[in-house]
Amino acid sequence: MVPNSAPDSHCSSCGTPFGEGVSGWPRTCPACGTVAYRNPLPVAVALQPVYDTQGTALVVVTRSIAPARGRTALPGGYIDDREDWRHAVVRELREETGIDAASRDVRLADAMSSPDGHLLLFGLLPERPAEDLPPFAPTDETEGRGLLRRPEELAFPLHTLAVRAWFEGRYI
Repeated sequence: MVPNSAPDSHCSSCGTPFGEGVSGWPRTCPACGTVAYRNPLPVAVALQPVYDTQGTALVVVTRSIAPARGRTALPGGYIDDREDWRHAVVRELREETGIDAASRDVRLADAMSSPDGHLLLFGLLPERPAEDLPPFAPTDETEGRGLLRRPEELAFPLHTLAVRAWFEGRYI
């Protein structure tokens, strides 16, 4: 009988071994390119309000990766191993939109669990002028950035709920 291999020693997508000496997280599969995270359950999501002459809106992105490729979502992603959730909110905001923010300014707006077991922490940032946003440049994860001026269905149901709650004034 062959003993089971060491936990986390193979890609969870294609089964390829990560190889000798591979350590640290995240790690990328040498065969299929899937990025593996040590703890992919907590997700940090940014609620970044901006204002201009048309009123107040929320910053959203157009995803260029699965799931929900081509759909609109709030900026967000997995919290890295041992990362403070507020740092994750501002890191994801910067990575996906180019917008810088201070983690000390992030306030917990909501925490929701998805049916598949993910915990989403929605961090609310202070409102800022839209004219001060940096130019957008596409990233590996996002192909666009926009302003959401009213509630609408987003790529992920919990994003839709959080957007609706924000526009209803429940996070202020």
